[in-house]
Amino acid sequence: MRVLFTTSNWAGHWYCMVPLGWALQAAGHEVRVTCAPAQATAVGRAGLTPVPVTADADMMVVGRMTHFVAAVLGTRTLPGLPRHPLTGAALTDLAEFDFAADPGFWDRHADGLRRGFDAVAGFAAQWRPDLVCHDVMAPEGAVVAARLGVPSVFVAPGLFGTVEVEPGLDLRAADEAYRVMAPDVDWSRAAITHVVDPSPSSALPPVGDARRLPVRYVPYNGPGALPEWALHRPDRGRICVIWGHSATGIFGPDVPALRHAVEAAADTGAEVVLTASAEQVDALGTLPAGVRPLRGFPLHLLLPGCDAVLHHGSDNVMMNAAVAGVPQVALPLDHDQLAYGRRIVPTGAAVSVPGLAATADEVRAALHAVRTDPRYAAAARELRAEQLRRPTPTEVAAELTALAGHSDARDLVAGTAG
Repeated sequence: MRVLFTTSNWAGHWYCMVPLGWALQAAGHEVRVTCAPAQATAVGRAGLTPVPVTADADMMVVGRMTHFVAAVLGTRTLPGLPRHPLTGAALTDLAEFDFAADPGFWDRHADGLRRGFDAVAGFAAQWRPDLVCHDVMAPEGAVVAARLGVPSVFVAPGLFGTVEVEPGLDLRAADEAYRVMAPDVDWSRAAITHVVDPSPSSALPPVGDARRLPVRYVPYNGPGALPEWALHRPDRGRICVIWGHSATGIFGPDVPALRHAVEAAADTGAEVVLTASAEQVDALGTLPAGVRPLRGFPLHLLLPGCDAVLHHGSDNVMMNAAVAGVPQVALPLDHDQLAYGRRIVPTGAAVSVPGLAATADEVRAALHAVRTDPRYAAAARELRAEQLRRPTPTEVAAELTALAGHSDARDLVAGTAG
């Protein structure tokens, strides 16, 4: 069987697909991953075969531009000014960037989407996949699958659904572009029929009429070596602070909540491990004693030895913490992260404090709660136990093989395939 994965130029969105790609390859299927040229090396290092044909859009610029336009239109609800759309520098006035001086930005972005869609469609028409899997921001896979008459599956990162209406999660307007690019296909996210979803049962996102295929979240955050010190949990405990690339790229390296998180963690007396981009670590300058800075370290290698994690509200980090059984403090920045925070809190394993407005006292209180109230640790352990009870990517791969109509899938499900 041939399986096509379609991905966006945002690694955090397709990392969740990698274990499923491994499972399909291990079962003997051919897997190809259409991606932006900027992601080709990362896809290859993950052990999958990249087809770098989509647009190389700078997603940080797109994110900053979206916030700037919202601020100009008066629809931005987040505190403070957005960053400069092109440079990412701090603004003191919206007039410091003249949007009218570059009126073709969105036209160029749309043109890149069109060229990327045509390239994916052309490759799919030539390669003829039996099944298409797509990430959050790459629904061209579903559109192309509909055109070819083969099944498609949305592989969710967790906590993100299909028929979302919350700010930051509602992608219906963006999907209009694909209806323009493929007028022969009447497609929308409401038409998604299957969702591979690792979300906790107490934090399920809306998927409409789609069939939800539960899966165990198998963390992947890029390759890396496990250092000897990470094998041992110190007697004084270990706290992880992580700040993702999008947090820095869209909101800049000077969000006070990160400094609050590092200082609150250091004040506990525990060992503190900070993992962030090199730019972000350097921007923090002198760190408190006892803080070990890492640059771009794979989170899944670090969390199992930690007692708590503070982070920027990414669903990827939330799911990593869930499968590691670690209580968490979310400091969400963007609208989508705020929504993830609202969803993870009812699990009982997390506290969420809006990161752009969080004070040092609020961050300190949240960390104190998840470290000292045993209910958070117990809920985190239950999240991990629930994940371990879920079907593995190998089992889900067998279901997808059956979905694609391949007879060997029944043998795989039954465990009789050689």
